[in-house]
Amino acid sequence: MSSLISILSTDHGRLRREQRDISKRDLLKALRYGSRERTWGERWKIEYDGIIFIVNKSLTQEVTAFPSPLALAPVDTKDRVKQKRAQDLFMIKPELCTSHTVLVVDVSGSMTTHDIDLHRDRQVAAYSSLAMEYIAEQLFKQTATNTDIVSLVEFNRTAEVVLHREPFSWTLYNKLLNRRDSRSFAQRQGESFRDQIQGDSNYLAALEEADKVLRSIEHDRCALSLLFLSDGAPTDAKALDITPLAARRHMVAKISEMSQRYGEKLNVQMLGFGSAFQDFSVLESLVEAVKSTNSGAKAEYTYCGKLASKMASAMSSLVSSTTETRTQLLEQDLGKSRDRRKVQLESETKERNEWSFFKILDHFSYDARTNDFQHHPGLPPGAIIGYEGPNQDRESNHLHNRNPPPFLAMKRLPYGKGAERLAFRCQLARTTSEQDFTFNTMVAKETNLVERPNDNVEFHRTFCSAQDLASYLANEFNSRLRALPSYSATDTPRIVFLPCSILTLDDPEWRGRGVLVEKKLNTEKYGWKKYNDNAGVSVVLSANVTGIMLLS
Repeated sequence: MSSLISILSTDHGRLRREQRDISKRDLLKALRYGSRERTWGERWKIEYDGIIFIVNKSLTQEVTAFPSPLALAPVDTKDRVKQKRAQDLFMIKPELCTSHTVLVVDVSGSMTTHDIDLHRDRQVAAYSSLAMEYIAEQLFKQTATNTDIVSLVEFNRTAEVVLHREPFSWTLYNKLLNRRDSRSFAQRQGESFRDQIQGDSNYLAALEEADKVLRSIEHDRCALSLLFLSDGAPTDAKALDITPLAARRHMVAKISEMSQRYGEKLNVQMLGFGSAFQDFSVLESLVEAVKSTNSGAKAEYTYCGKLASKMASAMSSLVSSTTETRTQLLEQDLGKSRDRRKVQLESETKERNEWSFFKILDHFSYDARTNDFQHHPGLPPGAIIGYEGPNQDRESNHLHNRNPPPFLAMKRLPYGKGAERLAFRCQLARTTSEQDFTFNTMVAKETNLVERPNDNVEFHRTFCSAQDLASYLANEFNSRLRALPSYSATDTPRIVFLPCSILTLDDPEWRGRGVLVEKKLNTEKYGWKKYNDNAGVSVVLSANVTGIMLLS
């Protein structure tokens, strides 16, 4: 029946379908089966099978056609809150980031040109490709986690940071898609003059803004990437009132300075797309400048023409380079000498081991489902497991009200140390007084390695993950044990691993100091013995009178 439908295709419509790989048959199917709605100028907007057609009011003439825009990912309030908390964490603990990519996107008036395959215009093509090929692809393949962050700089006459330190997530995917020009056809026709005014593309302002963002996270284990995307030559010469050659020298000097500063941590991808008649020689010059510094920074230039598929290939290349750099930096970190902090144990001195009080900044617990730390609003499990102190009812109410004591008191000197961690006695406190200690005595553990004091929370990830898995296996073992005919609830030992959580502290000498806290075993009441397994891992075991074995 579709062959009976008569329609006259204009040259413009045919061109759009050819550019976007849309066939005449798609149009005929849309006319018969697609959903219709009125649009500007009494035209019809028809959508069918992921393609949007604009036809005249009599449905006899095709005006244009383009694929339906990418849909947003399903993200709820919980996801957005999680994204905000992770972003806030990186603001105070930038050392947790493993990679930082700065996307620099040209949003000048020429980006509204309709000539990119499979997309409405250049700007939509840019953001759709970034969202799908750079963000979604890595989320699907799990080559990036929420310790990998992205910032976005948009530029035309000026440059502006519109997304700052956003962790990889579907929330970030949606934020990039939301940067697409969502104006209707009628609005674009009416605002074409605005697009002409915003036709400037000043590269130098964009590079300077990108450099500021990159400098905000600059530690030895963070891979840095710069993806610079433009559809034409820069207009800096006009903006600075200098010759084009002088303007190019300024830009080359800037990218060279960045390469020298960041060295082997930096990967640069310059990406030009659009008409082949545009001059992309400046982008090529910037790549050559990076390479000529011999700083170890890597750079690549890709001309994509009007093909979105080439943009995807260029982004894939940047992903590979960033992943390689991130792995190399991690291996270098692991290869560092494991220097220990020089500390004195409380047993090695006759001086009184005084208490130090720290305001608790945040509380985290480990979530095995995401292999990540989540904000924990209540008390540390180690403080309340088996609590036997006075005013137990009042303390229970205190817990249920989710208003935990604001201070952690820690002994100045550790009472024990291992290969990588120190152990301190600690207590929750309502004030900075020993008279206001509350709940169980706990143990606070932190790194003993000189080169890792800035890891704060991240240092404890491996231990928390192992502890969580061990606890799960212990529960499985106990459930099998209870199924045995000879099982006795009072006489059969059961295995229980102590739950732990992370507190970050306001320590003026150690920004965002992070300690793992768990209940301190009562070694005076219950006997204990330290064992080492075949891998040399220490296990402290305590057997109490109820037949439960607590392991730390």
